[in-house]
Amino acid sequence: MKYVMTLFSFLLVGLFILPFIFFAINDFIFGKYAGEGFTGYYIEYFKMLRGGSLAAWFITLSPCLVYVIIKITFKIKDKLT
Repeated sequence: MKYVMTLFSFLLVGLFILPFIFFAINDFIFGKYAGEGFTGYYIEYFKMLRGGSLAAWFITLSPCLVYVIIKITFKIKDKLT
């Protein structure tokens, strides 16, 4: 159950925190977002998710993927030692 809750937490990070970070970095480096600002950015992001965009799904699932890869790496390391 702990594993599922951890993955769910990372999924929420991928859904809400990472897009916010990307928006802030884009705003800082490239200037204002041409759409309707912060809310417009999220609306476009969720439209992309519903549309099946691989990039949007990768952003969403990347925290989970990093966690799983690190967990597998440590399990392999423990087996080798």
